Amino acid sequence: MNDPRPRGKQNSAYRSAPHISKAEGGKQKAEVILDKPRALPPNPRIAVLAISSPSEPDRIEQAKKNLESRGARVTLAENFAHRHRGYLAGTDDERVEELNRYLNSAEFDTFFFTRGGYGAMRILDRIDYDAIRRDPRPIVGFSDLTALHQAMAIHAGVASFHGPMLNLDFFNGLTPDIDDWFWSMLGGSAPMTHRFARDQIVIEGDGEGLLFGGCLSLIAALIGTPYDFWIDDGIWFWEDVDEATYRVDRMLTHLRLSGRLQNIRGVIIGKLKGCGSPAEIEALLHETFDPYGIPVVRDLPFGHEGNNLLMPIGAAVRLNTSDGTLTVLQAAVQP
Repeated sequence: MNDPRPRGKQNSAYRSAPHISKAEGGKQKAEVILDKPRALPPNPRIAVLAISSPSEPDRIEQAKKNLESRGARVTLAENFAHRHRGYLAGTDDERVEELNRYLNSAEFDTFFFTRGGYGAMRILDRIDYDAIRRDPRPIVGFSDLTALHQAMAIHAGVASFHGPMLNLDFFNGLTPDIDDWFWSMLGGSAPMTHRFARDQIVIEGDGEGLLFGGCLSLIAALIGTPYDFWIDDGIWFWEDVDEATYRVDRMLTHLRLSGRLQNIRGVIIGKLKGCGSPAEIEALLHETFDPYGIPVVRDLPFGHEGNNLLMPIGAAVRLNTSDGTLTVLQAAVQP
């Protein structure tokens, strides 16, 4: 079993990144250096894993066919439809053993996931992070997969992607623009720019930094654990589903009180499906972020409504409200 302790030093407030360097005045400053995974070749070999909740077989089989229609070769993990306690895709042993078996196989170019739900946190201390580090390949998912993204950033030092999964996105299909963004980014295209509308801007500004984030409830749940990943001077993105406004408030307040918000350079909010009225959320966002004077935008196309815009964790990005752009400045993968 791997040593579950993160690589790097302990920041006095939180574990912010696997690499720490000294800034001026002797203060610690997080310097995140995540290795890029390999770019996808044409007709990639995709392993679809299930480390969270179970899926409906018909939806996953159709999503598999949709991926194969564009030339991908797709293999499904055996446990994707298994049920344990009603909410897990198999026992912890089963889910982590399948994950580690695939991570140690050179047969696949990338790893996708059936769905989120719950369960990834339960196996974080048993994942073979050495396998991820030895052979970095794109790991793509959202929702509960936020736990894996954070854990592998700290323990393997490898970048990953918040993005589409089979049960929702690849079953329903991606719109042409989101589909092109997805495959182009995984193929190594850069720079890439996504445009947003004026009514999506909460606070004006221009910020540049490394992109990080995921599902807000998972980020909050991992605070104080060895899988607590944060980039002090980064661009933070987040989304969530079915959280009442007061619970979103509580999680953002938790982050504020733990010192997380004071140094970030921008905030990108995705779809907040079932998370209160737009007016309530707008007021909460202003109350939370106005004091920091950083750009904040909302309703970008990622989250639990599907059709997820691929978000490259660890990549350098620029958020500019004056021209309504989010730009990925460099390739998120290596040749």
